[in-house]
Amino acid sequence: MFTDTHANTLGWLLDERLATLDGVQCAVLLSTDGMLHSRTSSIGHDQAERHAAIAASLRGAARAYSEEFSGGGMRQLLLELNAYVCLITQAGPNALLLVQTSGPDVDLAAIAHQMGELAVSVGDRMAVEARTPVRDAQAAG
Repeated sequence: MFTDTHANTLGWLLDERLATLDGVQCAVLLSTDGMLHSRTSSIGHDQAERHAAIAASLRGAARAYSEEFSGGGMRQLLLELNAYVCLITQAGPNALLLVQTSGPDVDLAAIAHQMGELAVSVGDRMAVEARTPVRDAQAAG
């Protein structure tokens, strides 16, 4: 479970497997509820936290869309902007992987393929325990 968002425990793996690809600006590993887990060295902690929060919101919208129109669940989200592309994919139980490209005209197939390979090969290491709300916060404090 994520408790220290500054730990960046898998940052080295994101740097090794994604940041080395042509066209990748940065990558962020996060929980499905928006908690930052790890990030590439090309992005600062604060910006990575903003990416995580927005990615979780987009995943929520995709999930609602899938449920409403019988989509069978989200595999990957693609957000195409004028300046770059953002890909968000399921990376393990309760985990998402976000990659922002360095521009709009990159090899998305190669990047998406590597994201999928990473999720399959080390998805168990990227798994995140689901957080549960504390029923009586005053009793815990």
